[in-house]
Amino acid sequence: MSQQTEDQYHIDTLQAQMSLGKAPWLAHTLVSIGLLALAAFAYYLMFATQPEAKRFGKRPAAVVTVETTQLQPTEYQVWIDSYGSATPLTLTNLVSDVSGRVLEVSNKIRTGSRFNKGDVLLRLEPRDYQIAVDVAEAAVAEADVKYRQEIAEAEIARQEWNIKPKAQAGKSLALREPQVKAAQASLQSAKARLDKAKLDLERTEIKAPFTGKVLKQNVDIGQVVSPSQSIAEIYATEQLEIRLPIKTQDLHQINLDNLGNGQIAPKVILESRLGDSVYQWFGQIVRSEGAYDRDNRMLYVVARVENPFQPSDSAPAMRVGQFFEAKIEGKLLSNVFALPRRSVTQDNMISIADEGRLLKIPVKPLWTDTENVVIQAQTNLDIVTPGLRTLSRSDQLILTPTANLMAGTNVRLIGEEPPKVRRPGGKRPNSNNDGKRKVANQDSPGNSTSANQ
Repeated sequence: MSQQTEDQYHIDTLQAQMSLGKAPWLAHTLVSIGLLALAAFAYYLMFATQPEAKRFGKRPAAVVTVETTQLQPTEYQVWIDSYGSATPLTLTNLVSDVSGRVLEVSNKIRTGSRFNKGDVLLRLEPRDYQIAVDVAEAAVAEADVKYRQEIAEAEIARQEWNIKPKAQAGKSLALREPQVKAAQASLQSAKARLDKAKLDLERTEIKAPFTGKVLKQNVDIGQVVSPSQSIAEIYATEQLEIRLPIKTQDLHQINLDNLGNGQIAPKVILESRLGDSVYQWFGQIVRSEGAYDRDNRMLYVVARVENPFQPSDSAPAMRVGQFFEAKIEGKLLSNVFALPRRSVTQDNMISIADEGRLLKIPVKPLWTDTENVVIQAQTNLDIVTPGLRTLSRSDQLILTPTANLMAGTNVRLIGEEPPKVRRPGGKRPNSNNDGKRKVANQDSPGNSTSANQ
């Protein structure tokens, strides 16, 4: 029995040692599985039990109040802005045709003076030219006497010759026909010299060639003037011209091809500030220059104003060299929308209110000025969202700046009442009532305790 017991003891000891070698691996596995299960359970509890915010109905989308105007097809008159200075149509140097000393100067030749056609502006010393006239008159008298003598001698020769020469040259000499013609030519020459002397004498009085004003006086009493020397700079006052530049991109809005060939001349409105007042004058485009200006690459047209130096009830007289801001009449655009400038963005986008939503539409301007952007009416235009949209007279153009608003934003027109929104779940509780209810709940235990006491 003892031997069996000892053997059994050794067997149990060996089995215990084998079981102790396997136990750590099993323990690690069980612990790892337990930790993973615990982490998964904690993750589930974290998201499954998150608090929910209490909502008292859905908040409505934001609505932007905008100013609008209704689109109306219309006709739009294009006016092209320009500028320029006034110059006289006729500007010339007054010169003398003869030489001589200045004997007399009229007050009408002083700078800024006004004169009429035919007025004597200056007189030269006439005595030398009067002597020339007297000499020419004597020469005419002498030539006239010689011519009459030749006629008389020719008549006598005709009577004395009974038999005339047969040759034509002999007949001519016998009848003194060449002598008569020579005397006649001498008489005519003497008369021409007399006319020239009288003309020179007349030119000692320098007269105004037209009605105008003096821009600058160049001579005075006592000076000796020579032919072609400038006496004064003068200009006509019947008309003034203003050169007006037009930008290349504006030329398509004005017709310049048939000016002067029966085409109605475009009108021009000229404005100039004198003191605190701005005055207007009116003229017409009469011609355009044949080439672009090399400096600014613009084409110049010429406006003409009739009787510019006569003041009226609405405007004073114009002045040479006066600066003007001009508006040139262009084409009349038909069936267009004139959009206020502030309603169009820099990238030519407009916004309209369509059933409470904001729509953004690109436009192609026909004409743009400081106040309006003109586009063709009833034209299919692509909008920001896919599809086509046609502008019509019923559309509401948004005037409020919308550069920072997205297409589709809810909008409300000025003057419209906001829509009434019914919140689900009734009216939102008042925070003051909640506080009172909480205070009441806190006081109730105390009250019951007092009652029990």
